[in-house]
Amino acid sequence: MKKENLTKLITGATGAVVILSGCARPAMQPAQTAETPTQAAVAAEELSSEKMPCVMTAMEGKQASFTAVKNVQGSFSFDQEQLTPSDEAFNLFGTVLTGMCAKPAFALENDRTDFYINVGGQIKKSYSVSLRSMQEKEQTRTMLCACATGSASANVRATGVPVSDILQLAEDAEEVNAVSFISSDGYGQTLPLSYVLEKKAMVVYRVNGQRVPSGTQLYIPETVAKYFTRDVVDIQLTKEEMLPEVEKREEDLQAEVSICNYADGCAFKRDQVITFEGYADDLGDPIAAVEFSLDGGESWTAYQTEGATADRWVYWHFDYQPEKAGTYQLSVRARTQSGQVSRLAANLLFTVEE
Repeated sequence: MKKENLTKLITGATGAVVILSGCARPAMQPAQTAETPTQAAVAAEELSSEKMPCVMTAMEGKQASFTAVKNVQGSFSFDQEQLTPSDEAFNLFGTVLTGMCAKPAFALENDRTDFYINVGGQIKKSYSVSLRSMQEKEQTRTMLCACATGSASANVRATGVPVSDILQLAEDAEEVNAVSFISSDGYGQTLPLSYVLEKKAMVVYRVNGQRVPSGTQLYIPETVAKYFTRDVVDIQLTKEEMLPEVEKREEDLQAEVSICNYADGCAFKRDQVITFEGYADDLGDPIAAVEFSLDGGESWTAYQTEGATADRWVYWHFDYQPEKAGTYQLSVRARTQSGQVSRLAANLLFTVEE
């Protein structure tokens, strides 16, 4: 396509912790913004072992018998600003997901002060851009990273330069419809150009304010992490007769939900307010509600997550005060705007003592 057409496409599109399912500890930090933290973020910061003791007790596996509470009621809140700590997000990319998500393998700490990206392919003239020279184009956005075939997810605050700005100098890209991001070791993925621009992809060099260990990394909102190429050195614009299909998450991971701050075997006191917390996400489909059950899934109480977007996870808090001692099983599931319900609910077995 001609430069003016590519520019039109770019302009139109841009205008338009290792956290595992069932994680057993709080590993979140609130996003640092100039605005007043949400009530949910404040609640997360105030949660402590002194205020909310959890005594681990010996339990012989999942007990079939538990105290059932129909149509459980509690206090619910959520936000989309809770972040995965930087070191855990980097570990997520570098170890847990190396075989399933973006290669190359985890890179050593990079001490470069500038990064250069070559832009070539089926364009009139190849060129190189310095990301340092594009600091006026720098953006910071909170976005979700999740694996296509595993339950790992991370919510991070990514800082970098939009791909659309890097491509602004491309001339006479006749019939260009695809783009490939190539790493220093040759790894790369080809994507439809329109998809990359529509999703407002970025080449990122800081996560939660810390430098990316590999130097740079491609981030594409609402897209599985296998496309998040590290140490991007080349971008190739090409014309493809058949555009590749963008891979989606496996069906069992859609409307994913997790309980993050307790593990099976916790014991609490009767009449104590217990705060459960976790996340729900679905790449490409906003979470519309988080639902809770204390009777084995016979009844569900839904709490709406109005205004939630698909590019971040929903981090939820649920306060429940048990009325009597017993063994309980909390089940949590999510529902998306399109009506997709978690295929795999998150479950937590806990006891309440006098």
